[in-house]
Amino acid sequence: MTNKASVFFLIFCAGLVFWAMAAGAGWLYLDAQASNQEAFASGRQLIVHSSSYGFLPGAALGVFAVGLYLLVALALVPFGEEVRKTKGVLVQKVAAVVVVAALMLTLLGQIWLSHRWEATAKAKGYSPCPPLTLLINRMTYTAWTRDVSLCTDPQVSQIVQRGGPEESKEVEALLQSRQ
Repeated sequence: MTNKASVFFLIFCAGLVFWAMAAGAGWLYLDAQASNQEAFASGRQLIVHSSSYGFLPGAALGVFAVGLYLLVALALVPFGEEVRKTKGVLVQKVAAVVVVAALMLTLLGQIWLSHRWEATAKAKGYSPCPPLTLLINRMTYTAWTRDVSLCTDPQVSQIVQRGGPEESKEVEALLQSRQ
């Protein structure tokens, strides 16, 4: 394998890996949105929200931009050194702008998506559990409930440890068994 062919192959593989990562981040985001919609539609007394999913759209864009940069760099491999230098500088500048935009989207998108989720939760009658009651070991997770007494209930506290959707279903089953 020649030197150019091996560089071509490595950059191509790296580009594919980055695009797969971007697709994975997009899938995780869509899955989180579907889970949120299901939680609201279920009418359960306690639901859990993770604000970390708000970072995914910007992260997906950033990873996609890095993959695109690698594939464009791959396209420049067969050309001479002069073409790679002139076109490479332009590609680097465009990639830098896209990566900065992705960072801004990551931060601002997370803030906007969390605000939107909280507004929806409040409109549906949920309020956040007070600090240091549920999920104190999970930084980005917040328990939301229609009955604040659930936040200090010892049985609910034993069930809600990680913040998964199955835990809120278990809490709902516990509440049904109490009736």
